[in-house]
Amino acid sequence: MDAFLPCKIPVPSRKDLIPIYQIDLSLPPSARYVRLAADFSPQMKEIIPLFDQVLAQAIPFGMLRRWIKSLAWLLLRRVYSSEETEEIRGISEASGIDIYFLIALNVFLDSMLGCTSGGVITRPKCQNKGSENRMMHFRTLDWGMEQLRSVLVMLEFVKSKSEEPNKVIARTVTYAGYIGVLTGVRENLSISLNFRPNHTCSTLQLRLHQLLVIFGFRPSISHILRSSIFPPSTAAPQLEEVSTCLRQNKIAPCYLILCDGDSTVVIERDLCSSTIQTSSEFIVHTNNDTSTPAPKEKVQGSREKSPISSILDTLGMESFLKNSRERSACLQKRWDEVKGAQKMKNSGEENRIETLSVKEEVLVQWVKRYPTMNGLSHFGCVMDPKTCEIRWLERGVFWLSAESLMSTGEVDEDNTVLLD
Repeated sequence: MDAFLPCKIPVPSRKDLIPIYQIDLSLPPSARYVRLAADFSPQMKEIIPLFDQVLAQAIPFGMLRRWIKSLAWLLLRRVYSSEETEEIRGISEASGIDIYFLIALNVFLDSMLGCTSGGVITRPKCQNKGSENRMMHFRTLDWGMEQLRSVLVMLEFVKSKSEEPNKVIARTVTYAGYIGVLTGVRENLSISLNFRPNHTCSTLQLRLHQLLVIFGFRPSISHILRSSIFPPSTAAPQLEEVSTCLRQNKIAPCYLILCDGDSTVVIERDLCSSTIQTSSEFIVHTNNDTSTPAPKEKVQGSREKSPISSILDTLGMESFLKNSRERSACLQKRWDEVKGAQKMKNSGEENRIETLSVKEEVLVQWVKRYPTMNGLSHFGCVMDPKTCEIRWLERGVFWLSAESLMSTGEVDEDNTVLLD
């Protein structure tokens, strides 16, 4: 993944806080992101070469790339939603960036992210908003495009003309210029999207769907997730209803992770089909299908690679998938250790049965430690859908070694981390 060129703007360090911006949904769409776009204009201009770099990885012929870029300049002028199109036009005017690049960013980015997501039953650290155990949604976002680290933001959404003008109705972690949702939380629902590198539908069907999304005739997955976080009606749909909707819509292959604080759902999506897993204790998903075991050798046949996988082939698909399995196995092992310790504790005393859970600060340590967060992680976070909060958010550090991210430790009987 080091094929992408470094940017001129320094990559932020872990100590640099991710800036928070408030987005007022009561404003006209074109005015909502003006301040953010103006502030981040220099950084956003630095990521424009990403379009050329992605094309170079996917299309080796220079003349064809120039033709496609010219075509993109002519045709990429809108997305499926007129509201989101107006938002992008406002960002374009405030930042001085051509709208075709912002459209490309918004329709391509959700197909190019390696991630770790899941949910675990957690004991909250803060007692003020309820001390009951609940599932929290952990998330890391990994990708080798270090330029995007400089435009990382957290957004808090309000409606100034509502009865509660100062109430934050949703929070997202995203990139300046991106108006869809890849990582977000509102009351009783948190959502994250993971990249899926293969598909079972026909390649022709998938390419047609992607073209319709690119040219604004079908909604992108980030638009559909945004509609779940910012529902048009006052009655926000609950987890089961959102899950059903996400299983029925035509969606490009991906993994969707949803949590309402009581349970966590993982949906493995293909274009016209899906599988689902649910847990009220612990579940983790990275970038591998769980419906079939990970093959030792590449099998030709029903499971075809997605078009974006041609880029990953150049950047190291096998390494990417191996890392994906390691991230999943690492968190599963830590949960299994907690279960084992709890089982021993319960067996030591008659009639004592304690509910499995991990402390919130332990969960944060799980997410921060290698390989869950690694040299490609742009950020890690923990979301609490019961309170509509992002309880913890931290930048990743570019290309750190395993040794510098690892800390030796064990889980004691109260599942606290014992560090050297």
